[in-house]
Amino acid sequence: MTTEMRLDGQVAIVTGAGSGMGRSHSLLLARRGARVVVNDLAQTLERAQAVCDEIRAFGGEAVPAGGTIGVDADARGIVQAALDAFGRVDILVNNAGTGGINSPVEDCPTEEVDEEWRIHVLGTMQMFRAVWPQMKAQAYGRILNTGSMAAVGWEGTQGWNGAYSTAKSAVFGLTRQMAGAGGPHGIKVNLLLPRGHTPMTFVGLANTEFLEWRRTRLNPDLVSAGILYLLHKDCPTSGEFFSSAGGRVARLLFASPLGYFNPQLTPEDIRDNWPAVFGDVDPAGDIRDMFDVTGERRDYKLLEELLK
Repeated sequence: MTTEMRLDGQVAIVTGAGSGMGRSHSLLLARRGARVVVNDLAQTLERAQAVCDEIRAFGGEAVPAGGTIGVDADARGIVQAALDAFGRVDILVNNAGTGGINSPVEDCPTEEVDEEWRIHVLGTMQMFRAVWPQMKAQAYGRILNTGSMAAVGWEGTQGWNGAYSTAKSAVFGLTRQMAGAGGPHGIKVNLLLPRGHTPMTFVGLANTEFLEWRRTRLNPDLVSAGILYLLHKDCPTSGEFFSSAGGRVARLLFASPLGYFNPQLTPEDIRDNWPAVFGDVDPAGDIRDMFDVTGERRDYKLLEELLK
């Protein structure tokens, strides 16, 4: 029998937690002992209050906090609500988002691009900036950003997306930068790529067979179960990306082959050695003989070896 992971004495903020994935995260964190600040929009704060009521019903502690993460004053207010109620912040789950997956990339930039970036990218930055002084001072923190598999390619009902997908792709790089900054201070930052059936799903997938498939198979509670370890003190990783869906959890990584090298490189060399450039990828998409790209230094190290 394994020991249950507990978060007793810790304080967690979950943004966009009045419904869907954020609600599932909040309930699980509270059941494992964390005191939770449940954020939702100011105009729908009753949803956050309802989640707090659920938590209190099973003996947990929670308070609601209204605000939009894409507004800096609101982001700081959410963190202050945690400090006022519980005196510290140990965990931040950047879950809040929009149900984008619209504007075709050939029509961009559009006003929707600005909104997606304001919430997903600037909002994540602002929450990090707001919580940074507290986590740095206590030399401890666990942060989970929320990305999307749409970032690696998504053809929605309106075509190939240029707003939601590009904003979510930026969160990959942002997560690595946050992890780098937090490392010396005991702050670990990872990225969740969730797949769960939530109210937001209806925005991009309404009236599709895929929506019904998600409803019957992708319980958001399983997403939360898959990422609790990333928020625990024993979490061994930072700056990594994890998919969690339907009970399957797996790391997503950037990979590179060793490639082709010629100090007198010509365009024809690339044509004639394309398999080495492209890497050993079989028709099913499985790859061999590639290395994990964890940052620019890894790539530079390879170049330094080649260009001695």
